[in-house]
Amino acid sequence: MHRRQFILAGLAIAGTAALGVPLWHYSVSAQPDNRALVFSAILPALLYGALPADDTAAAAALQRTEQALHDFIPYLPKRQQQELDQLINALAHRVSRLAITGYWVTVQELTINARLQMLQRWRESYLVILQQAYHGLRELLYGAFYGQPEHWQNLNYTAPRFR
Repeated sequence: MHRRQFILAGLAIAGTAALGVPLWHYSVSAQPDNRALVFSAILPALLYGALPADDTAAAAALQRTEQALHDFIPYLPKRQQQELDQLINALAHRVSRLAITGYWVTVQELTINARLQMLQRWRESYLVILQQAYHGLRELLYGAFYGQPEHWQNLNYTAPRFR
């Protein structure tokens, strides 16, 4: 995050706090449309280069991965589900998104390069919580993508056979 973005984020947070606007949406679970928006925005950036070259095949792979994510999330420990939902809710709200990403626009409106830079900043951030957000999302999204048998060939992986 550049100095100017940091100052603008600080001013935005201070202004909304002074007006009494809640900065963080405390919710037990993220709304399904928020999850879908965040996952559909971050998946193409995180899987950049791993997706098929054909647009229809890439869209189908992203769709299957999003479905795998939604199917797997209930099996996460409750604490991790809550942390994921807090991150998704923060990315869905304008002021908290500005503080986390440095961008006023939604993650979906960013270019792929801007999304990659945002994830890179999270990975290299001095704030441990942003590093946790990056690594947690990366592991979850990679697991959902590479957990599908059609992607195993790219990894030269063969599933063990049981009797």
